Amino acid sequence: ALEHLHVPADLVPGLTAADMEGGFYAHLRDRHGIRPAHAVQSIEPTVLSEEEAGLLDVPVLSPALLFDRVTSDADGRPVEYVRSLYRGDRYRVVSRLALADGAVGDPAADAARGGAWWGTVE
Repeated sequence: ALEHLHVPADLVPGLTAADMEGGFYAHLRDRHGIRPAHAVQSIEPTVLSEEEAGLLDVPVLSPALLFDRVTSDADGRPVEYVRSLYRGDRYRVVSRLALADGAVGDPAADAARGGAWWGTVE
């Protein structure tokens, strides 16, 4: 996979590649007191450019999955933006869904409450 991580510079002054080796979220928590709380992530099909295909060792225009994620702290402050490209022939996306607390199974009523389902993607 190819992953590009963008972080507001004022949140992590002096960040180096070595800081990333122990885990970025651990670094945010331990060195800067920042605790990521939630994220919004989109997943969509795409094809790889010449540069991306070369880095992933596949033909140009090979299918891929594009993940875009914005992670925020509990106050809603964005703490990272991540863009990841995964080879389409090596990954699959699995979603685990469960009825949210208070869901009644009526689509209109549940939508008014913010939706009936919540889930995770593996």
